[in-house]
Amino acid sequence: MKIFKKVFFLLHIVTTSILYAQIEYPETEKRPVIDSYHNVEIIDNYQWLEKTGNPEVENWVGAQNKVSLKYLNRLPNTVRSKLKIAEYYRFKMNYDSLATVKKNNNFYYRLMYPSKNAPLSVYYAKGNTYNYNKLVDPSSISKKDRIIFTNLTPSADDRFLAYQYNRNGSDWKEIKIVGIKNRHFFKETLTEIISPQIRWYGQGFFYIKYKYNTENVKRIFPEIKYHTLGTEQSEDKTIFNVNNEQESLSIYGTNNQSLYIIKKSDDFKKQHSYYYLKPNVDKKEFNPLFSNIKYDINIIHFESDTIVALTSIKNKKHLIKFPFDKPAQWTLLTPSYKDAIFTDYEFADKKIVTAFQSENSSILTVTNLKGKVLGEVITPNGMSVTKLFYNENNKNFTFRLSSYTVPPVTCQLDLTKYKFKYLGKTNVSFDASKYKFIRKKITSHDGVKVPIFIVFKDTLLKNGKTPFLLETYGGYGTIAKPSFDPGVIYFIERGGAYVYVHIRGGGEFGFDWWQDGRKFKKKNGILDFTKAAEYLIDEGYAKPSGIGIMGSSHGGLITAAAMLEKPNLFGAAVINVGALDMLRMERTEVGAKYVNVNEFGTVKKKDEFLNILSYSPFHNIDETVNYPSTLIVTGKNDTRVPPYQSYKFAAKLQNGLHQMNPILLWSQDKLGHYGANQYNSILQESSFIYNFLFNELTH
Repeated sequence: MKIFKKVFFLLHIVTTSILYAQIEYPETEKRPVIDSYHNVEIIDNYQWLEKTGNPEVENWVGAQNKVSLKYLNRLPNTVRSKLKIAEYYRFKMNYDSLATVKKNNNFYYRLMYPSKNAPLSVYYAKGNTYNYNKLVDPSSISKKDRIIFTNLTPSADDRFLAYQYNRNGSDWKEIKIVGIKNRHFFKETLTEIISPQIRWYGQGFFYIKYKYNTENVKRIFPEIKYHTLGTEQSEDKTIFNVNNEQESLSIYGTNNQSLYIIKKSDDFKKQHSYYYLKPNVDKKEFNPLFSNIKYDINIIHFESDTIVALTSIKNKKHLIKFPFDKPAQWTLLTPSYKDAIFTDYEFADKKIVTAFQSENSSILTVTNLKGKVLGEVITPNGMSVTKLFYNENNKNFTFRLSSYTVPPVTCQLDLTKYKFKYLGKTNVSFDASKYKFIRKKITSHDGVKVPIFIVFKDTLLKNGKTPFLLETYGGYGTIAKPSFDPGVIYFIERGGAYVYVHIRGGGEFGFDWWQDGRKFKKKNGILDFTKAAEYLIDEGYAKPSGIGIMGSSHGGLITAAAMLEKPNLFGAAVINVGALDMLRMERTEVGAKYVNVNEFGTVKKKDEFLNILSYSPFHNIDETVNYPSTLIVTGKNDTRVPPYQSYKFAAKLQNGLHQMNPILLWSQDKLGHYGANQYNSILQESSFIYNFLFNELTH
């Protein structure tokens, strides 16, 4: 057995060495362009790759994919990794559908997979039953494009269903309508939509439309439109619009069509105006409720002339209520916890269930409509709460518990005894009882204690031989929750350990934790991530060559920046749809919006430009350094973080003077910011990523 292991190890080294030697990247020409920011000249040799529709760029991407797929397919255990991840994924698959949507206890709608090889489709069932029938198949919309359903909005009387979808992963959506009783599919298709916020009213609905521009797609100048069923979109009436590109719109409407509210916001000026419609005749005119107030409130419920809204008080989220005609007389409906963050809510008749996420577990709090706490439930350690749902028909309240090692399980909450029970049992093909968790608070570069969550199997030895995978997101105040990933299970089952690093910039520990990792303090999050790796090395758990890092979107930015900051700490990296050229992000669809400028700053201000430049991955590549093995993944149809961000970053790394470790670019066709979205593509993406990481860390 020992001889076999030695032979296998030697074969693994030889195979990997051959793969390294066989890599011949497509030639990437340097075409210098000089951009000037505040009298600082920035040379960009790869700006020509930003023209993603140009045949020259498409050919270059195709050649890159050919090299990358050849490498990834020839790695040891490529087939085995896909089979094992498929085995783990089938336990998760049934929980990936959109939460059930119902109206008036008549029809239930949900998105489901017909089978493991079929795409997500729209299903419906009549009454409280699990006998679902297929309503809409993606192929009925297009056989050429990859159609992904994203939302379902039934009318209050259950006569119609508006279903929203995108093509090939784009952020831009379309809407179609079907009559349920006779399965009558209306001919019209509504386009130029990002977040439609469909609100049914009369013989149609309100929705939000943007102006689409293929050359410079920005989410600006939204309009509230009203669509009448059976008419073309060109006939839709404009109900409300904005005056400048900094303003945004949202719309709320009750199911019984008793109240509609439009919110107009200018987040740069921190001004919000609210307009209402209380239908009594066939008019669609909105009247002012508040004008240019500083408080940002999201209307979520209306009953008996009382409005319930979600807002922030002293930088903490709360639900409040106030009389429609006396908005200043508001009442607090939800409690506040020192070490837990508000994450979700659901109404259950005359009660409200609110979810909070703490460092160790989740809290479910039940209050009445006067704000009195009726009961509290604390979930097991390492678990997070998602998908709160109240069934008005049978008075059942359910939610899901998720963790890093077990697929989501549905639970039922007793709203009188304030206890929960598991509905069924989640069986998996690995021994989850052998999985262990360690929570640590490491000391970052400035003395701040940063939490990390370590998942491993059996024991974690301090012998430096365990391959580690570190992951993070850490931006926009987003709350990271434990969630099941079959790829992580594959990595751990092969002898690795997984670490989630709660860097500053995330929202897990409140407003101040977010503020300490945004804008001028963005590098705190990057250094928190590198300190986690140093902790593992200093404690003897790992060697630098055995530490891999991974992140998506903002997490991709952190991963890339950490790799460039301290390349000797890591053995491999996966950067997925990463924001990598931060000086050019402001030019993209969401780059000029408040959310990104608020998070990173703007290149239009010198001090903010210099700060962004200090960590922008593309601009901080040292072409004399041999960086760790890196897989850069993007989607060709990503309108959130354009794929050219990945193209340019890969090109510059590959052209490094001393770059010996592989730099692979994989640009996936017909996919957007959220990556693979069908069974086979999900398995391929996951197996490539985790098999790449494990092989690079153990060769």
